[in-house]
Amino acid sequence: MAQTIKTQGIVFKSLKYSETSLILDIYTAELGLKSFIVSGVRKARSKMANVFLPMNIIDLVALNKENTLSRIKEAQYAVPYQKLNLEVVRSTIGVFLIDLCRNAIQEKETNTELYNFISQSLIKLDRDDIDLKYYPLTFTVELATFLGFQMNNNFSAETPYFDLMSGEFTYTDTTHTHMLNDNLSQQLSLLLGNPTELNMNKLTRTLILDALVMYYRLHIEGFRELKSLPVLRMVLGA
Repeated sequence: MAQTIKTQGIVFKSLKYSETSLILDIYTAELGLKSFIVSGVRKARSKMANVFLPMNIIDLVALNKENTLSRIKEAQYAVPYQKLNLEVVRSTIGVFLIDLCRNAIQEKETNTELYNFISQSLIKLDRDDIDLKYYPLTFTVELATFLGFQMNNNFSAETPYFDLMSGEFTYTDTTHTHMLNDNLSQQLSLLLGNPTELNMNKLTRTLILDALVMYYRLHIEGFRELKSLPVLRMVLGA
């Protein structure tokens, strides 16, 4: 039986459906990852379509259905962005964050801590004075912790190589190819331990981010290519 629910959610994906509707993937605070349909928002006079753009944090009222699309009855901005939709660099990073989350989060169960982490990360990206060039790296590292495959920062002179398959630093190269060299491993250790001390050039940031994305591929079955990554590199030099 359908039930009316009120919740906050982060729009992960929006697809046009029929002449005036949208089908949405929204990561909600109350229900986890859910698919919704909303009608009439693409009419010429409607001002609601922008509410459902990916990255937006919204309050919604919906008719919740178990085995089919839940229908949104009302929606509005929960967090009006100040910079995220206006500044190219912040917007590009935000799109990457959502792209990563949409590909990495597969469980549909409620996870309040994960929801709060993602929403607060978007708000921080929108409002805080942060070093933008490192933000995709720190977010990617922290998200893995919430998803259950945290990287172990056991870097030392005896364990100078990071193993992407085991998620920890090891004493020597192994037979597989998913190992970082000593320089990249040291930079990753700084990223894991004290990001404020980072001083990476563009090439190092690119290689570290590529390694982190590979880490996700190795630990999440069916992890797809991130379409936002080439744009991020172009805009951020990452």
